Amino acid sequence: MKQFGSIFLMLAIAAGALYLVLSNVHWEGTPESPGVADALAQADWGLFAVGLLCFFGLHVSRSVRWGRLIQALRPEIRFRSYFSMCSVGFFLINILPFRLGEFVRPYLLLDREEVPFGSGMATVVVERVLDILALGLLFTGVLLFADVPAWTVDVVGEDGQVESYDIIRFGRVGLLGAGVPFGGALIALLIAGDRGVELARRVVSPMSSRMAELLVGFLHSFLLAVRALGSGKAMASVLFWTLLAWGINAASMWIMALGFGMDIGFWDGAAILVCVCVVLIVPPTPGFVGVFELGVVMALALYGEPKSLGLAFGGLVHLAQFLMLGILGTSFLLIDRISLRALMRGMKEARGA
Repeated sequence: MKQFGSIFLMLAIAAGALYLVLSNVHWEGTPESPGVADALAQADWGLFAVGLLCFFGLHVSRSVRWGRLIQALRPEIRFRSYFSMCSVGFFLINILPFRLGEFVRPYLLLDREEVPFGSGMATVVVERVLDILALGLLFTGVLLFADVPAWTVDVVGEDGQVESYDIIRFGRVGLLGAGVPFGGALIALLIAGDRGVELARRVVSPMSSRMAELLVGFLHSFLLAVRALGSGKAMASVLFWTLLAWGINAASMWIMALGFGMDIGFWDGAAILVCVCVVLIVPPTPGFVGVFELGVVMALALYGEPKSLGLAFGGLVHLAQFLMLGILGTSFLLIDRISLRALMRGMKEARGA
């Protein structure tokens, strides 16, 4: 029953996101109100292709980063092996419900390289923590450097005087004021090691025992996996590939936006990426349909761009990325003769154990 409820929630979120994205948008527009077809017709496909090539570079960078993590467990594992597992895993993250795709790589690592499933999952936890920190760093850069147009609201005071308030500026100050201390606290807890884990337990337990259990488990798994790296040099390599991957990710979005005629800078492209990532935190819809496009439409609305452009750009970026991951994932499923049925059964057994 709980599973059916989760499926209904995902479908409801997808339907709601699609309604918000598609409402009041026309395929064929007018000179005053361009449509989706107009945005696609005016796109520079050469620039868009360069941005998509950057996305392939992102996939390679993420694979190499994971390779550095698993080579700390088994140095003999080569690029061909972990690139195949990443291609299959990232593809299935996009199509399997309930984020089951996150368990694909650890299971393949167990099945093909005999690395314990728990150790494989620990590498995924490390990835997620590093991604959260990198996203926070990117978000900070966006708040400081993105050229978001002012969004003012006029308020009439008791004396009849009209005062203008810049919502964007207030938002920046508020988010920086909350985000920087939170990020600093998380980094401090990780640096403190076991003492940091215990401190987190004491602080959060009075508020929510369930939250404390999740946070402590999250931090503990991260620390175990980091210690498994064995050296500062190995950790520096993982950090380098993390920063490179997120830099390429932002550059990919920026270049593809330039291909759609948007006059924006690198940090504005990063703002689009951050907005999409924040929206994707909601329970995942099948293939992230609707929510990805909604994130793009919301980001472009900050720059005064019409919804039709956001839908055309977001839909094409989403489709192109999905097809690239689909081609890579399907190719390795066939080349390495991986049975999806056996994969699902094996993952279930490994998770149960």
